Amino acid sequence: MKINLSMKLTIHLFFWVFYFVVVFFLQPNYGDVSINWINKIEFELLFVVLGITYLNDQLLLPYFFKKKKYTAYGLITLTLIILITTIYCYFIKECSCRYVVCLSDNLWNFLLPIIFLSLIWILMYLFEKQKELEQTNKERLEMELKFLKSQINPHVLFNNLNTIYSQAIKGSDNVPDMILMLSENLKYILYQSESNKVPLEKDIDFIDNYFEFQKMRTQGINNIVYTKDIDSFNHSIAPLLLIGLIENAFKHSSYKEDTLSDIVITIKVRDGKLHFICKNEIDDSQDKKNTEGLQIGLKNLRQRLDLMYKDNYSLETIKNDTNFIADLKITLS
Repeated sequence: MKINLSMKLTIHLFFWVFYFVVVFFLQPNYGDVSINWINKIEFELLFVVLGITYLNDQLLLPYFFKKKKYTAYGLITLTLIILITTIYCYFIKECSCRYVVCLSDNLWNFLLPIIFLSLIWILMYLFEKQKELEQTNKERLEMELKFLKSQINPHVLFNNLNTIYSQAIKGSDNVPDMILMLSENLKYILYQSESNKVPLEKDIDFIDNYFEFQKMRTQGINNIVYTKDIDSFNHSIAPLLLIGLIENAFKHSSYKEDTLSDIVITIKVRDGKLHFICKNEIDDSQDKKNTEGLQIGLKNLRQRLDLMYKDNYSLETIKNDTNFIADLKITLS
């Protein structure tokens, strides 16, 4: 158990100063100022109290709390305190008083430090456990996000490389520009997507670059309508969230001879709220593999949104015979 040692030492020091003054200087029995202050101290009592207190702090509390045997701890500790009080009263102090009087006069000397310092130990234990739980959850979220990103990044790269390859085979003059755009996209994926959040402007620049790439690739196939309405870029966003939906629009759009397939993308940001709409025409005769791929991509996206935005987003998807529409709203940070 990792406990802040300096904090614990400070609390214990202040407590023992308080205990020392109350027990040896403020009790009526020690009120005679003519007695030298060193003679007021019962060193036997002090040593016994310190012994049982730190036996409890270092052995009993860690052992029983780790095993969650709280009732056993309470019974054993109470029995031990009563036993130590009895031994101190009759064998160390050699008091001749009745047993009830012995307990009433001396029991609190042992109970006070054990109860107070046990409460401190428990509070610090619970606080440390909470920190460990938060750290574990943070590490789990980071691992899940890295896994989800690893599913996205190779997919983006693979599609872009296929595009350049097909254009090179055709002898297209756009190949150098496409390689340059791919280089910019790779730079973003490698250096920006490792962060949980990136500046909104960088993610939008990545999307702009992607659209320019796709216009070259799908010329004569798709009619791309891309509009932006952004009041401020002073926000951050989880990287590569929107690109998955955009890629799906190109990958699953319908292909008809002599007819352009419409892909309509709208990104709007107002007062820190992003509204993204992606619409593409689909062919209802698409094979089952493409449909399953779309569902996997959407599941991946929802997992990332749940991890990063929890209750601060909504995602609606609509599919009919001719169109697929994704409507995403996110409250940005």
